[in-house]
Amino acid sequence: MTSTHDLEISKLQTDLKDAKAIALTTLRANGELGVVINFLEKSFACKDHVALGQQIFKAVRTFGLSCAVQLRVDTQAINICDQAFDGQAQEFQFLSRLKDKGRVFDFGEHTIINYQHVSLLVRDMPVDQPERHGRVKDNLAVLLNGAEACLNAIESGTRAERIKSEFLANMSHELRTPMHAILSFSNMGHSRLHKVELEKLGHYFDRIRTSGSRLLMLLNDMLNLSKLESGKMEFLMQQGDLVDIIQRATEELETLITDRELKVIVEATDLDTMTYFDAEKMLQVMINLLSNAIKFTPKGKQITIFFDPHTSAQPQSLKLQTNLLTIVVDDQGIGIPEGEEGAIFDKFIQSSKTNTGAGGTGLGLSIVKEIVQAHHGYVAASANAHGGARFRLSLPIISHPTPKIDPKPETEVDFF
Repeated sequence: MTSTHDLEISKLQTDLKDAKAIALTTLRANGELGVVINFLEKSFACKDHVALGQQIFKAVRTFGLSCAVQLRVDTQAINICDQAFDGQAQEFQFLSRLKDKGRVFDFGEHTIINYQHVSLLVRDMPVDQPERHGRVKDNLAVLLNGAEACLNAIESGTRAERIKSEFLANMSHELRTPMHAILSFSNMGHSRLHKVELEKLGHYFDRIRTSGSRLLMLLNDMLNLSKLESGKMEFLMQQGDLVDIIQRATEELETLITDRELKVIVEATDLDTMTYFDAEKMLQVMINLLSNAIKFTPKGKQITIFFDPHTSAQPQSLKLQTNLLTIVVDDQGIGIPEGEEGAIFDKFIQSSKTNTGAGGTGLGLSIVKEIVQAHHGYVAASANAHGGARFRLSLPIISHPTPKIDPKPETEVDFF
């Protein structure tokens, strides 16, 4: 009887010991999870990369660990270390080499956790405590995942501010330049009205007219983009030949093409290039695409325009059955950096290769995109293997208008 009682007491003691251990483990786990939750709460109050790095260090120190952090901003790396020592530079070189090689690496007591914009090196992981080691590593991965999200938010805010600043600078330049020319030549003409020949005054008036036209074009671009985005732009859809639109665009830009000493080739096609579109809006699209190619193609190079039945600008993910007619504009310019093919169609955005003071507000391609989408078409850009950029414009092939357009001008309707 006593033996059975002793056994029960012994079992209860063992169970109590196990329960105590489980309770302590749970408390530690909850405490470690609390560190992660606390970090996530505070990290999104960080306004810059350094503040976020400090929060990462604070959280890792709470785990009782030492570490180094690398934050990647654009093409630069911000390296932060919690202590100075001789091998510090080698640590950061190590992080740079392994940043794209995987998510988690273990090297004895060292653990590296990688995300796209942040890497964490922990020097003293508790490898002698397998359970805690695994738990801490999991919590650090969650912590760094939150840091990555916070970095993305900081980058987005920084990028938005940078885009805003660049746009305001570009817009100021684009407005100031023709306005300065208008005021300068009008002042010169006024002050020399009775001193110069009529031919010279005519030159002043030509410069004023040219600058005024440039200013008007800029204001029209801004107004058109606003109308397109608000859905207030009217479209007059009629059957037409896209070959005629291409021809008109090249003719309107002939002077600019000649001044740049460029060769523009429009390849003949056997395809049926008739469909329904707004002729003036589509002319603006072709002028914007061709102007873009002219602007960034070096003197003496070539621009080629052709119809391609084997490709389209339609995203592969859509897999729609719509028949499309595709125009391709190839240039031999500076090309498009990888990863920026879609962003260049966003308003006020210029490619990192073209955003070099060459001028422009970043509205032209945005207008192209809005007009093409209003036609239920697609536009896409890519880099050419031989250099330069390729723009693809795809419009639906429509044999009959739906609904039918009344031939009387006063009853023409807006289809889109």
